[in-house]
Amino acid sequence: MKITHYCLSAWLLFAVAGCDRLEQDMLSVPDDTTLDRYGLDTLKLGDKRAEVGKQLDALLDKPMQCTPGKTGLGDKRKAYLLEECSGVPVAGEVGKLWGEKLSFFKAVFVEDQLCSLELQLKTSGDYAALYEAHGKKIINLFGKPDEANAKGVRWQREGDEAVLKDLGDGNISFEIRNKKVVQALHHKG
Repeated sequence: MKITHYCLSAWLLFAVAGCDRLEQDMLSVPDDTTLDRYGLDTLKLGDKRAEVGKQLDALLDKPMQCTPGKTGLGDKRKAYLLEECSGVPVAGEVGKLWGEKLSFFKAVFVEDQLCSLELQLKTSGDYAALYEAHGKKIINLFGKPDEANAKGVRWQREGDEAVLKDLGDGNISFEIRNKKVVQALHHKG
């Protein structure tokens, strides 16, 4: 029953991919208890800036442009170090992820720890094409989706969240974030 539910949810998202393939992929998905924090391949939320900086720069055509600052988190009166890093566009592209063009990239670090990644992929297709090319990798990174519909899929684990959205015309938004920290960012100083 559970597999059927995931298969139906994923089918809405990846309409062209056959349900048999989705069912096989869902059966091989790692259990949430075996997954580490969300991230891309080897870099994870909470990793130190020095550890992930080179890996993030490797995705980009030019090194990240970073803006340091300070921020408050929630109602605490302490100022935390904040660094927002963006990809520099070259002919409308900032880099590549899994062989797909990146048209937007942003990473946020608080106290030298990775708190969020925002990416926009420019693909030659849609969700179905993205799933055909990278679905198994995405599912192995995030596990079984918690929500799926025709316009997006969401994974949630403890304080982490990953959201994949179809923006249309081959544009796919991909956000990985620590929900608590990102929601608490309220003031830049």
